[in-house]
Parts: sequence; C-alpha cells; structure tokens
Amino acid sequence: MPRLPVNRAGRTGIPVDDWLFALTQEEKGAVRLSCVNHHASKAGLAAGMSLTDARAIAPALVTLPAEPRKDAAFLSALQRWAEKFSPWTACDGADGLILNITGCAHLFGGEEAMLALIRQELADFSIDAMAGIADTKGAARAAARFGGTGRTIIAPGEARAALAPYPVEAMVADDKTLFDLKRLGLTSIGDLYGLKSAELARRVGFGFVRGFEKLFGSAADPVIAQTARPTYSARMSFPDPIGLIDDVEEALRRLTAQICKRLVEHDDGARAFELTFQRTDKTGTILSIGLARPSQTPDLVIRQFAQKITRVDAGLGIDVMRLRATVTEPFRPVQQSFAGPQKQSELEELIATLGNRLGFDRVLRWEPVSSHLPRRSFRLVSAAGKARSVSFEPPASLRPLTMVGPDLVEITAPGRPPKGFVWRGEGFQTASAKGPERIGHEWWLGTQGDAIRDYWSVQTCQGPRLWLSTRPDLKPSIWEVAGVFP
Repeated sequence: MPRLPVNRAGRTGIPVDDWLFALTQEEKGAVRLSCVNHHASKAGLAAGMSLTDARAIAPALVTLPAEPRKDAAFLSALQRWAEKFSPWTACDGADGLILNITGCAHLFGGEEAMLALIRQELADFSIDAMAGIADTKGAARAAARFGGTGRTIIAPGEARAALAPYPVEAMVADDKTLFDLKRLGLTSIGDLYGLKSAELARRVGFGFVRGFEKLFGSAADPVIAQTARPTYSARMSFPDPIGLIDDVEEALRRLTAQICKRLVEHDDGARAFELTFQRTDKTGTILSIGLARPSQTPDLVIRQFAQKITRVDAGLGIDVMRLRATVTEPFRPVQQSFAGPQKQSELEELIATLGNRLGFDRVLRWEPVSSHLPRRSFRLVSAAGKARSVSFEPPASLRPLTMVGPDLVEITAPGRPPKGFVWRGEGFQTASAKGPERIGHEWWLGTQGDAIRDYWSVQTCQGPRLWLSTRPDLKPSIWEVAGVFP
C-alpha cells in the first residue's frame, strides 16, 4: 500500500485528491516528503525529497506533518481485517500486509478471484494497493512491490524466471548491501543466479545469502501471525430511553460484569475505563475513571463511577450506554487473606477515588532515589503510576522522617555539636548526640555545588530529636537543622 499514510489522512475528511498533497517528516535536521499523492507523483515529487526542492518544483504543494503512530495503528487495524481471508496474517514493514493463503484461496474462487476481492475491498476503503502471490514470502513481497501491474501472480516453480528481471531492491532494503551489490555490477536478481554462495557471502555478507535462499524456498521463511491484544468493551441499547439513576446503575453493573469476565478469561486487568452515554437527540456524554492498579473487580469499577453518573444529564432519555476499558495490562493477582495485602488493596482504592475526584496528577507518593544525599534520596511521583524498580541501599544510620530547612540555629553554648542553641525561636539543650556522619557531594554527577557536610543526631532535653549539620571547612562553624526524627 504505497500511499497508506495519505490514504489514512484522506479517510479523516481531508480532500487529499483535490490538489498536490504530501505528508512531511523531519529527518536529520531537514524536512522531507514522507508520502505523496497521485497528483504530486505526476508532478515529479517523491518520498525522500526535501520540502525545499519540492516547493521549487511544485509551488502549489499542500503539506501536513506525518503521524507515524496513527499510520501504524491504521495498518494494525487492516491486519486484523485481513484475518477474514487467512488466519495467518502479519504487517510487512510500515505499509504492507502479508498473508499465508495456503488452503484458503479455494474458498474465494481461486487465487485470481481472491486477489481481486482483496484489492476491491481495499479500494472501497479508499486505499491504493498492489498485490502479489508466490510460493515464498520474499517472492510474494517482490511481486507486490515491484511487479508493476498491481496484481502479479507467480505460478508455482516459476519464481526464478519471473524474478530474474526484478531489481536487487526487490530483495534487499539495506543501503550498504545495495551499494556493495551495485559496485560489483549486480543490478538485477538474475545477475545473482550464476554466482556461488561462498563468493556472495565473502563480498556481501552471509545475511544476504540467507535472504537469497529464503527468496526461493531453500531456507524457511514462514509468516508469523500477529495476534492483536483483545479489546474490552460492552454496549447496551435500550428499547425505550432510560433516565432513572437506578436504571443507569443496573446497566452499568451488567456492562462491567461482561468486561470483567473477559478480563479474567485473558488474564488482563484494566487501569482505566470510559463510559459513553448516547441520548435520544444524538448528543452524548463521556465519563472516564482511572485505577491505581490493574483490576478485574466489577464492584471497584462501579464504586468509582458512582459519584460521576449522578451528574449525568439524561435529557429526553438515554438510548445507548457503552463501557470500554481504555488501558489494560497483564493482571497479577494479590493475596487478600493477610492484613498487609488487604490494607494495600484499600490504599489503592483510596488512591483511585481521590484521583478520580481531584485528578491523578494531584495524588502523589514518595519514591526512593538511589542517592546518598538526603535531599536527593526521594522524589514525588504519581501515586497511581507504576512503581519503578530502584536499586536502593538504605544508609547505615537512620534518616529523619521530616526534612526541613536548612534552618540556621543560634548557638548559645558552643560545642560539637552545640550544647545549647535556639531554633525557630525556641531554646534547646543537647542531652545526647550521635555522629558525625560525613556526606560528600556526588562528584560523578558533576554536582560540585554540594559541599561536604557532617551530620549529627541530637536528642534534646526538651524532647525533639533533631538532625543537625555543619560544614567542616567553615570557621567559625555554622550549624543548621536538616531534619526532625519522629
């Protein structure tokens, strides 16, 4: 499908066939054409051309930025569509599909009829397509991409003769290998027939020889079917419009039960759901929720939607409700029979409830960071996000629960640490102290601004246990409170 990105853009409503049109993408600091339509091709434009040169040739050229992710998703959808013709389908590069139709062609009236049907259905989707059929995957790919007629069928056993006039680009995509072949004067596949494999391997590489063997079936090259991740959605249409909250809750309960049953069957869990209401006047409302961890529990999902559905305007009535799990991932069960996991489950539900009401970007938690500097040994992350695996080795001495300051203290009785000091307007006397613990800067990260400091754990006569620090290189010493122990 040589113009797949342009065809996809056209399906969104952009009139791509009404003018000179191309999609662009930045490559190595330059903006280049990534895909062009028929009119642009006739004007001499081609993919890979810089946008500046293209404008010089065709000033009327209309361009839009390419969207590779949407193109990949569209190709994946077409791969699932192709499963109606064969159970063994896969994507071929960024713009192709490959099917193993062994034992399938007779169901559609033979290979020619099957090929015509596939191309016709793609044309109905407004997709330009070229197709080929051959004994091997490599030969079929070459026939589709370089056959020229758009529907090339290579009869069994005739691949060598049929592919002889094809350029070497039909079996090689690597620029270096192509350069080496053309430097040797090998421009077509037929030029390779009289050469020994050992000579080709020495000059071009064993990988090329292996690909040459796959082209004609001397080496295995099966079609590895791509299985798309299952989608989880459920829809309910009502014979009469509903508007009572009890009816909405019952419909939600049934939809959630269906989706969670499928999640259990596929060992998946959902982290986010989307509930769509379609009213009789064809307007709609969408509600979204998130969860702190993947879940298969219907009651948890219903509780998160409970507060939101009370604010839905039913209008003249709701015709359709649709629930969809928008974010899924493999489910890892948690043991619920002990107090610890049970409390963890309750905490995750609390995080989900707060996140759905306040926004998940406002519900944060602490995460350890592999750093021996007290102020860099933690950070705030989203409480609903995945926990990172951090190589964290706890320090030899205890750290304060609360980090403060650094707050300067006023020394009333000198010492190391000071025997008496005033902090935040309150006087303290040292009862006992433990230290010093010397912590230097992380020189391997280039953090030269952090000076070496000595830290003391000070138990005061007034009760609070403080973490005092000072720089050993300063005279007279300046003391600060760095933290408070519980």
